[in-house]
Amino acid sequence: MNFATIWIVYRKEFLDVLRDRRTLISMILLPLLIFPLMTVGMGSFIAGRMAKLEDRSSPILVVGSERAPGLLAQLKMNNGLQVIPQVSDTTQASQMLLDRSVQAVVIVPASFSEGFISDGSMFTDQKILIWSDKSNTESEIVERKVRKEVGAYKDSLVSRELGKRGLPRMLVEPFSIESQNRASSSKMAGAVLAMLLPYMVILLTMTGSTYSAIDMTAGEKERGTLETLLVCPATRLELVLGKFFTTMTVGMITAFLAMVSMTMTFLLPGSIFAKEMGGQLQLSFDPAAIILILLLLIPIAALFAAALIAIAINARSYKEAQSYVYPLIILVVIPAVASIMPGAGADTKMAFMPVLNVSLVLHDALMGTYDTNLILITFASSLVYAAISIFIAVRIFQKESVLLRV
Repeated sequence: MNFATIWIVYRKEFLDVLRDRRTLISMILLPLLIFPLMTVGMGSFIAGRMAKLEDRSSPILVVGSERAPGLLAQLKMNNGLQVIPQVSDTTQASQMLLDRSVQAVVIVPASFSEGFISDGSMFTDQKILIWSDKSNTESEIVERKVRKEVGAYKDSLVSRELGKRGLPRMLVEPFSIESQNRASSSKMAGAVLAMLLPYMVILLTMTGSTYSAIDMTAGEKERGTLETLLVCPATRLELVLGKFFTTMTVGMITAFLAMVSMTMTFLLPGSIFAKEMGGQLQLSFDPAAIILILLLLIPIAALFAAALIAIAINARSYKEAQSYVYPLIILVVIPAVASIMPGAGADTKMAFMPVLNVSLVLHDALMGTYDTNLILITFASSLVYAAISIFIAVRIFQKESVLLRV
């Protein structure tokens, strides 16, 4: 094996990559634009839509409103609710809700009373129902508005009855409950980044490698340039390694740009994350986490590059290669999404699972947890899987029936 020959093949293939528009889009443009579009563009669009729904005055039905005039008055005070008290049939009310003629229905039972019985105890069947359509976002928003007003109405009844008896409000509410998040904005930002970054880096490493791998195999078959390459003074191993390192480089560049783009976009004031945290996001990366991310990019990019080349070389055309590769992308998404799952964390068994191990180890690292044994197992096992894929790709390249298949 001549490393100078491998370098010549690598340089030739990488220059071809830089001339290919599709590969450049997937390698540079996609990772740089996808996160601003997701966090600022789409985030602003969703926030705007939700704000419109919140401000909209939506119709609701109150069945049995004559039994709770105070509740009716409370609901009418909310400008975001159009109260319709005339309907008394629950079947009709249910149908109107399902037809989206109204967004919520309040049911006041026949036994309901705003007062107390003579001995001071409440009636036992004092339940107000709120119907909503959970498949409808507006209905969910209206249900929260209605629930808030019904809660205020309930508090007013309690305060009134306590006042009649000269009793303080603290009798039924001796203390209040307040939840406080003591995590810093930096830690919160890191937690969100730990969920999203491993998933997106792995996915975009795969995406970035895909087009170059297909173009250097099935694409060359389709253009008729593969035969010319095969007659050059280079062994099949050198050809495969040249293409492999090119695909691996493209995948790593894509992942690196994605990581930089996501981190920078994460801090933009218009991003959905900044809005959720009051615009006070602060990121403080541990240098060890950055080094670990870059190190683990090597085996995962190598695995994807070798696997894609081994699969794509079997195709007769670029289009056929795409149909072979897309199932692999779906298989990669499933373990990559593990970092988003609640309670995600690596263990010894998971460290041997390809792709899943990298996703979980990166998640733990971004959360500040480093297990040297798991990191070493993940790195070593990923390299082994990549080596096996390279071996398979070389064996396939040695088959004339595959390389010259048209």
